[in-house]
Amino acid sequence: MPTTLLTDIAEAKLTAAAGSGTQVAITHIALGDGNGGNYGPGFGQTALQRELARQPIETRHIVGNNAWRVKAEFGPETPSFFVREMGFFDADGDLIAIWAGDDVVARQTGAITYLVDHVLSFTRVQDGLVIVNAPDDVVFDLAVTTGTAIANLQLEQLRQADAIRKAEGTFFI
Repeated sequence: MPTTLLTDIAEAKLTAAAGSGTQVAITHIALGDGNGGNYGPGFGQTALQRELARQPIETRHIVGNNAWRVKAEFGPETPSFFVREMGFFDADGDLIAIWAGDDVVARQTGAITYLVDHVLSFTRVQDGLVIVNAPDDVVFDLAVTTGTAIANLQLEQLRQADAIRKAEGTFFI
C-alpha cells in the first residue's frame, strides 16, 4: 500500500522550528514517475526519483492534531506521464514528505486536469508542533456562501424598495 513518509529533513526542521518562532511552510506538490517503476520511499530521501511537474498548494486545512489536507491542480498542459510518486516541498525547496509505494496504481497526467487531494500526517513529530496557517476550507466555504446569500438578499430588498417607490405615484382603482 502506498505510504506518505515525513522525511528526516522535515523532522529536523519541524523540531528546530518548535518554540523558536520560525516555521516550515509547505508550499508545493511535485509529481514524478519514479523512473518508470514503483518503489518504497525512504526517510532519508531528499528528492523524488524523477520529478516531472510541480505546482503550488492551492488550499490546505487541518483534519487532525497532526494532520492536514492539501489540494493542488495540475492542468491539461502538464506533460503526460504515469504518477508513481508525490513530493511535498517547503519554501526552501526541501522535501518534507513523500508519497510512494511498491504497489502504487499509477494514474496518468496530461490532457486532463490532474487533481491532488492528499492528507499529510505528521506522526514523527510531537503533537501541537504542526500548525496550519490557512483558513479551514469548510469554514471558508460557509463564509463565502453566507456572504453571497446576504448580498443576494440585499439586492432583492433594493429592487423591492425601487418598485415600491415607483408604485407610490400610481393610483389603483
